[in-house]
Amino acid sequence: MSALARWSYYAAQALRGERIRPTLAALEASQRWPLERLLDLQWQRQLALTRHAFETVPLYRERWSAAGFTPDALRTRDDWEKLPALGKEDLRERAGRLLSSRAPAGLKATTSGSSGTPIAVLRSHASWTHAHANVIRGWHWHGLEVGDPYAYFWGLALDPSGRRQAAARDWFFHRRRLSAFDVTPERAREFHARMVRWRPRFGFGYPSAVTSFADEVEAQKLDGRAVGFRAIVTTAEVLRAEQRERLARIFGARVVDSYGCAEAGVAGFECESGSMHVPVESVVVDLVPAPDGRHEVLLTDLFNWSAPVIRYRVGDLVGPAPGGCACGRALPLLGPIEGRAGDFITLPGGRVISGLLPYYIFRPHAKGGAIREYQFAELENGAIELRVLPGERWDDGARATIEREVTAGLGLPVTLRVVERIERSARGKYRDWIPRVRP
Repeated sequence: MSALARWSYYAAQALRGERIRPTLAALEASQRWPLERLLDLQWQRQLALTRHAFETVPLYRERWSAAGFTPDALRTRDDWEKLPALGKEDLRERAGRLLSSRAPAGLKATTSGSSGTPIAVLRSHASWTHAHANVIRGWHWHGLEVGDPYAYFWGLALDPSGRRQAAARDWFFHRRRLSAFDVTPERAREFHARMVRWRPRFGFGYPSAVTSFADEVEAQKLDGRAVGFRAIVTTAEVLRAEQRERLARIFGARVVDSYGCAEAGVAGFECESGSMHVPVESVVVDLVPAPDGRHEVLLTDLFNWSAPVIRYRVGDLVGPAPGGCACGRALPLLGPIEGRAGDFITLPGGRVISGLLPYYIFRPHAKGGAIREYQFAELENGAIELRVLPGERWDDGARATIEREVTAGLGLPVTLRVVERIERSARGKYRDWIPRVRP
C-alpha cells in the first residue's frame, strides 16, 4: 500500500504541473554543497525574481521606484535588505496589484486566519513543487517517506461536502485523521486503538492537537509507545519545550519541528541532530533585529512568480541560531520560533500587554502537570474568562495559585472555569487568547 500511495502521489502532482521527483533529487544533491555555493544559487534566484517582480508586478514597481530602486541597483545583500517589506495588509487589501502580468499557472493558498482575516495568495506550481519537495526532503532526514502510513492531527470541515473531501484526501495520502476539534477521551481512546492496529510510521500535525491526544493517552493509562511512531512532525503552531518533552516521553519517538507559512512555503525543517535548517535553494529568510534581542522573520518565496511574496513580514520572532550542526549539511540554521512579532493583547479598558504573557504564566503549570491547556476569552460584557483543561496534578492549590498569578499579571479580575475541551479556530489551530469582536 505504501508503494502504491507513493507512486499515486507523484503521478497526481505531475499531472497538475508539479514535478516533485526531479526537484527533490536536486534538493537532496544541493544540501551537501558548500555554503558559499548554496548562497550563490540563492542570490541568482533572488536577482531573477526581483527583476521579474519589477517588470510585471504593479505594487513592487510603484513602491521600489518611489524608493529609488531598480533591479540594476541590486548588487549586494545589503542592497536587498533595503527593499521595503511586504505586510499582511498588502496581501489582504492589494492582492490584485501583486499579480504578475506574466503569471505562470498555479493554485491559491489560504491562511487559517488565526492572526486575523484569512489571506489568499496565488502560488505558482513551481512554488508548490518546492514546498512539497522540501517537506519530503525533511522527512527523509528522519527515515520517513511519501506513502508511509501516518496519523494526521488537523482540523476537519464541519459541512458534509468538506468532510467527504477530507476523507478522500486522507485515503489518498495514506493517513488517518484525528480532528483537532474532537480530541475527547472517547475519541482519543478509539483513535489509539486504531493506531495500535494500523501501526502508522509517524504522526503529523498541530503541536496542540498531538499534545491533546498524548495527554488523553497518558490520562487513560494507555501505552503511547504501542502506536509505533518513529517520529512526530509538528507544524503550523509554535512547538513549546514542554510539549516536545511530553510527546517524546509518552510516545517514545523523536519530535521534529518544521516552520513555514501558507503564503511563502517551507522556511525551516529540523534535521536528525535537532537543528532547524533553512532551505535556501527555495526561500530567503531575512532576520530583522527586535528590541528584545530576538529577530523578526521576513520571508521570500523564490519560486512564486505568479504573485511574488518578497520580504514578507510573516509576523514571527526567532531566537538566536546555533553555531553549527553535527549533521554535516551546510544549509543555514534558524533559531527557535518563539512567538509572534507585535502580538499584543488589548485588555478591557485599553491597557496593552505582551501576547506572550499568558504563555509565561502557564508554562510552569503545564510542565508540572497541573494543566493541559488554557484559553482566555473576552466575553460580551467585557469580562475575561479563563478556561482551564486540568491535568493530573490539578487541585485546589493549583487553582488558587493560577488565579493569583493571572490576576497579578493582567491587573484585573478573571473568572476561572474548568472545561472538558478548549475551543479551536476555524482550521483547528489553538489560540490562547480569544478577543471579543469589536466594531
